[in-house]
Amino acid sequence: MKKLALFLALCMVFTLALAGCNQATDPGSEDQTQDDTTNQSNTDDTTQTGDTRTDLHLSLAEVPSVLDPHYANLIVEQGIIAQIYETLVFIEDDGTETPLLATDYTVSDDGLVYTFNLRQGVLFHNGEELKASDVVFTINRCKESARMYSYVEPIESVEALDDYTVAITLSYEYAPFIQYVGSLPIVNEKFVTEVGDDAFATQTCGTGPYMLSDFQQALSVAVTAYPDYWQGEASIKDIDWKIITDTSTSLVAFEAGELDYISVPSANWLDIEASGLYNTELLETAHTTYLILNHEIEPFNDKLVRQAMSLAINRDDMCLMGMDGLATPALTMARPNQVFGATEDCTTFEYDPEAAKELLAQAGYPDGFNAGSIKTLSSYFQKVAQVAQSNLSAIGIQCEIELAESSSYTTDCVNGNFGIAVMGVQLGNDYAMFDQIYASQFIDNLNLARYNNPEVDELFAQGVATVDRQERQDIYAQVIEIVQEDAVYIPIFFRQNPVAYNKDLTAEFHLSTTLYYEWSWN
Repeated sequence: MKKLALFLALCMVFTLALAGCNQATDPGSEDQTQDDTTNQSNTDDTTQTGDTRTDLHLSLAEVPSVLDPHYANLIVEQGIIAQIYETLVFIEDDGTETPLLATDYTVSDDGLVYTFNLRQGVLFHNGEELKASDVVFTINRCKESARMYSYVEPIESVEALDDYTVAITLSYEYAPFIQYVGSLPIVNEKFVTEVGDDAFATQTCGTGPYMLSDFQQALSVAVTAYPDYWQGEASIKDIDWKIITDTSTSLVAFEAGELDYISVPSANWLDIEASGLYNTELLETAHTTYLILNHEIEPFNDKLVRQAMSLAINRDDMCLMGMDGLATPALTMARPNQVFGATEDCTTFEYDPEAAKELLAQAGYPDGFNAGSIKTLSSYFQKVAQVAQSNLSAIGIQCEIELAESSSYTTDCVNGNFGIAVMGVQLGNDYAMFDQIYASQFIDNLNLARYNNPEVDELFAQGVATVDRQERQDIYAQVIEIVQEDAVYIPIFFRQNPVAYNKDLTAEFHLSTTLYYEWSWN
C-alpha cells in the first residue's frame, strides 16, 4: 500500500507536467492572427471617475474540479489554491526559504527534529486562529493523500508542543526537508472535520489573502480578498477565472479587454510583443521536455546507442519547431540557476550527427536500426516527436510516430510499455528530488527509463543525509556526471512561458506559482 501511495503521488508530477502543456502555450492549436483590437480596461466593476481598479479577470485552460489543497492534481487547481492557502515557509525561486506561517524554526543536532514557532494572530477564513493542532492535522492528513505522500514520507511523527509550537520528527536525516515543508498547505482542522472530506473538495478555508466566493464547475471560479488577512488586505479585491480551454479564444478575449492577463500562444507571441499595447514578459520555467529510452529494451540498453541518439538531436530545431522558438536548448535535465546542486559542468552530447554515426558503428549498428515507434501525445509533444524522427533518420535509425491517448499515456510510460517516448517534467528546486527519475527504487514509478545503477542510488542517499551545502553539491555533481555519461535520458529543452497583461497592471512572477496578492493596478 505504501509503494502504491508513493507511485500515485509521484505520478502526479507528470500529470501536472502534461496538464501544463495546455495551460501556458499550445503550439499545436489553431492560432489566430492579431487584429486591430486594443486591450481596454474592463470597466464592469469600476467607476467611470478614474478610480483605480480593484478587480482582475483571468482565464483557465482546463476545468478545475477539486480545490482541496491535498488532493488537487491540475496546475489550474493549484494556481487557485495558492491564493487561498499558505505554508509554514515560502520557497523562493533561488531555493531559499522565507518565513510565512512559521516565524522561525530550529533543527536538532542529529538533524531529525524540526521545531517550528507559529505566527500568532493568523486567522483562517472561518475566523479560527491558526494553532499547532492545525499543522498536526494537516501533516497527518497529507499522509493519507496519494498526491502529498512523498512530501511527508520522511516524517515519523508530529506533535503540538503548545498552541504555537510544532515539533516534526523525521525517520531519517533528510537535508531538503524544508523544501518539502514549503509544499504543504495548512488547513483548519475544525472546518475540514465539520464539512467532511467530500465537501472540502469544493469548499475552502485557508489563511491566505483570498477566500473562495464562487465556484461554478466548468464555468468559472471567483475569490475575494480576505479583510482580516494577517499581512493586510489585498490591493486587488476580486478575482474571477473564466473557463476558456481554447488558447485562441483566450487571446481574442484578452485583446477585447475581457481578460487582464494571459499566457500567449507561442505563434502569436512576436505580434503581441511588438504591438506595444501590453506589458509582456518571457518567463523562464523549470519544466524540462525530454525523450525517454526504455533501458530494458534492446538496443536502448546499450549506452553507446543512447549516446548516439542524444548526439543526433538538433535541439535548436526542437525549440523552433516544438515551441516556436520559446524554449532554451537543454543538455542536462536540471537548470543550474533554478535547481540547487545542478550543474552543466559535465559530459554533454551536443548536436553532432557524424559522431552519432560513429558511435552507432561502435555499438554494432553501422547501418542503423529500426527503433519501432516514438510514443507521444498531441500538441507540442507531437512536434518534438516529429523532429526526433527526422533527426534519428539522418543517422540511420528509423521509427514511426505513435499518437497515444492522454488518459493512458502516463500509465504506459510508467509501466514500460514503450521504446521511445516524449515527456515533460518539473521536479522542484533541489537536485535531491531528481532521485525520482534516476534511483532504482522509482522503477515502475517516475524512473521511466527503468535505469538501475547502485552507485547513483547510494550517492542520492548520501546527498539527502548531508547537511553541508557544498558537500551536497559535490555529491550531486558526481550523480550528474554518471547519469550524463550513461545518457539515461535525452534532454531537449527548457520551456519558456510568454505572458501578456494589461498596461495598467504591476505584476510579479515566481517559478512555482503566481501570487496575485503581489499584483496591483497603477
